[in-house]
Amino acid sequence: MHTIYGVALGPGDPELLTLKALRILKEADLIFYPGSISKDQKKSFVYPILQYHGLEKKELTGFFLKMSSDRKEASDTYTITTKNIEEAYHSGKKIAIVCEGDISLYASFSYILKQLQDLELPISLVPGINSFSLGASRHQVPLSLLNDKVAILPRVKNIEEITQYFQEFDTVVLMKIRSGWNTFYTDLVQKNWKYYYCERLGTNKEYITTEITALATREIPYFSLLIIKK
Repeated sequence: MHTIYGVALGPGDPELLTLKALRILKEADLIFYPGSISKDQKKSFVYPILQYHGLEKKELTGFFLKMSSDRKEASDTYTITTKNIEEAYHSGKKIAIVCEGDISLYASFSYILKQLQDLELPISLVPGINSFSLGASRHQVPLSLLNDKVAILPRVKNIEEITQYFQEFDTVVLMKIRSGWNTFYTDLVQKNWKYYYCERLGTNKEYITTEITALATREIPYFSLLIIKK
């Protein structure tokens, strides 16, 4: 039987895949890919990446998650998807499960991975480029130098939390910033920090800026992040 592969597709630019990732996807019989459900519409950030490489001609199966803090439906989706993967595996198909960014960083695949491990199925993971590495590259700024410490904070709710981390860290990366943005944005403007904002990195809708005031009236999308330095 074949190994099941978890494959990271990178932050959005379809050319930011590793050679190994692309080879495995081309060899796969069946590719499972994640997406979201918002206002009863299904969308997938990674599907255009698969299309770019001509992989939409393969057998593709999407698993779509509602944008909600309630994890019950998401958990059910992961369980159903794992069952489908198991059945496809035992039928002899070569399977790849993809995700955006890196496969070990806030990846939906990790929930499926745990269930596949419990089933004792053979799995191999292919890492990828994460979004804040691409963001730092776009801004041409190092995330860290020498002994600099870097903190990664998801869904920050207030300025106090950010300030607290700056007592120990030199660079703070805020991810999933949309949920708390309106709460701490006005406080960010008052700080004498350096900001490197990024959204929809690697896509044709990419936007970056170092001017925090330029974001005053901007609608912050899900795929956005902010790198802050002292």
